[in-house]
Amino acid sequence: MLFKQIIGQNFIKEKLIAMANTGRISHTQLFVGNEGSGNLALAIAYAQYVNCIQPSLQDSCGICSSCIKFQKLIHPDLHFTVPTISPYKQTKEVLADWREALLNNPYINDFQWLQTIDSNANKQGNITAEECRDIINRLSLTSYEAKFKTQIIWLPEYLHLSGNILLKLLEEPPEGTLIILVANNTEKVIPTILSRAQTIKIPKLKDEELAEALEKIHHCLPQKASDIARLADGDYNHAQSLISIDQDGYFDSYSSWMRFCFSGKVAELQKWVDEIAGTGREYVKNFLGYTIQMTRAAFLIKYGDPNLIRVNEAEKQFLVKFSSFLNEKNLDHILSNLDDAIVGVERNANLKILFLNLSLYIGTQLKMAQKAAS
Repeated sequence: MLFKQIIGQNFIKEKLIAMANTGRISHTQLFVGNEGSGNLALAIAYAQYVNCIQPSLQDSCGICSSCIKFQKLIHPDLHFTVPTISPYKQTKEVLADWREALLNNPYINDFQWLQTIDSNANKQGNITAEECRDIINRLSLTSYEAKFKTQIIWLPEYLHLSGNILLKLLEEPPEGTLIILVANNTEKVIPTILSRAQTIKIPKLKDEELAEALEKIHHCLPQKASDIARLADGDYNHAQSLISIDQDGYFDSYSSWMRFCFSGKVAELQKWVDEIAGTGREYVKNFLGYTIQMTRAAFLIKYGDPNLIRVNEAEKQFLVKFSSFLNEKNLDHILSNLDDAIVGVERNANLKILFLNLSLYIGTQLKMAQKAAS
């Protein structure tokens, strides 16, 4: 992975290159960034750069023996640890699948990865104690050829208490070892691990960076690229999933849904539920993401800075009116249930039942807010 192949993040790239060239390389680092920010891709590119035989001041050379092996993810001194599900207990059991999935999409998320292992499984991912012991054993060995024997631990959020097995290693790794943990949410990483790593914060991708990538890589028209970038909210992985989906109907569906939720007209609501359930799971999941964005925007219109919202004029006009049905109490409840609904969609829940229950709940929350305001 070359730095130039990664979308945006120019400031972070320059920072990582400067760290490498000045020799200030912390042996245990934590790359923290939201899904789709490129934190995993940056970790691989950084590991490739520090091990490149003839790097420039901008990037790895891409042609030396080390770079070629890194780009194929087959370098003998590049090791990965990723979440697995039963019956798999260690990354080496699914390493071929991981390499293929990562090469196809360096912005992959945990749900996509676990579905790659078993598309029918709804099991919780885990980084096991067996995997932690395997990390210790493999890093105790002498490197084959690289300057830094590199261990990338993707999503340490899945380590749980078994991560304590790694504490001594993280604090004092063997000479010539580089450990990079790649996380999305530090609140889910056990504190004893956080305290032992130098944190590199990876920001969300900017809308213009996403739009440019969508135009160049996926040949999207400028207006579509701009619309997708706004909806993706800095997540390139999400942006890719939106390319083949028509977002034009999202606003009409969202505004109609909120009206039906509040009115409580069961017949109209049931018709809407039947229609949305027939659009397909990928459409539904992205529509729920749009709903979350619009609901947050309505709250900002009421309590925050309207200049921070990214909506068009039609959306803004609706949200100004809709914001009167939101308050500090019901916003968290509504957003939490929308997040749970996305998880339900991913786990093959019955869409009609899911949306009907969700609609009745949202309707109750909206009416409570109206009652409290009157």
